[in-house]
Amino acid sequence: MKEYVIDCRRLTDAAAAHAYLKELFAFPEYYGANLDALYDCLSSMPPCRVRMDYPWALSQLGAWAAPLLEVFCDVADECEGFVLA
Repeated sequence: MKEYVIDCRRLTDAAAAHAYLKELFAFPEYYGANLDALYDCLSSMPPCRVRMDYPWALSQLGAWAAPLLEVFCDVADECEGFVLA
């Protein structure tokens, strides 16, 4: 199972987060850079394990941190083979 490690220090704002996640997960060029598109891309990935390093850095996202985390948690809850560690 492939493992992805998210360096939360690189998630400085919504635009930077989407750009980083697109690169990290090798999302397609048409990735919409919004939370719905993030859910769609993550939920269609082959089985994988995702770990977030430096989670304290999510605080730099302000109010946007909670919805972002919710997307990852929803995918982990709803998609067999997507493991959030």
